[in-house]
Amino acid sequence: MRHSKWFLVVAVVAAAGLWGCNEQKVAQDGTSNTSNAVNTLNVPSGTSIEVTLGTALSSETAGAGTAWSGTVLAGQEGIPAGSSVTGTVTSVKPAKKGDRAMLDLGMTSINIGGHRYAVHGSTEAIVAGSTRARNLGAIAGSAAAGALIGKAVTGSTEGAVAGAVVGGGVATGVVAASDGYQVVLKSGTALTFTTNEAMAVRR
Repeated sequence: MRHSKWFLVVAVVAAAGLWGCNEQKVAQDGTSNTSNAVNTLNVPSGTSIEVTLGTALSSETAGAGTAWSGTVLAGQEGIPAGSSVTGTVTSVKPAKKGDRAMLDLGMTSINIGGHRYAVHGSTEAIVAGSTRARNLGAIAGSAAAGALIGKAVTGSTEGAVAGAVVGGGVATGVVAASDGYQVVLKSGTALTFTTNEAMAVRR
């Protein structure tokens, strides 16, 4: 009976020693079996990321693969505002008579806390004369085209001003009937990209 109690005491002491050693190791190297789950955040596919372009782009000069950079405009969990973003032009069509220019961009990476993460994101293509292009101010010369229309109709400066005001509304027709207007994205243009796959962010 005494031997049984002795063995029980020895077993408890040994278990306590092993537990203490493991706790010391965790404190020294900062690792544990659950550390990865605690320090990693998954950003799901379909997440919207607002980006401010830092690179000016034009359908006249850009080509597929042209690089661009920008910053995250509105932060969200795991992706703080100001994080740097890179991407490329995925598709482009210069302006020509009877057709409308088009510019399409893709996002390829985000730098968060000094770590670069590959991320695939896309945005709706920007087509000259579309409502979206007008809202972005992305059609080069649309206001000027309106001014020309106004001046031709009235023969006066006032008509040119009025034409410039309505120019955006008839931009689609002007683009189709002219030699075409390029899609121009100025530095500072805000675009929303949607992630095409999940990404894991270290916290």
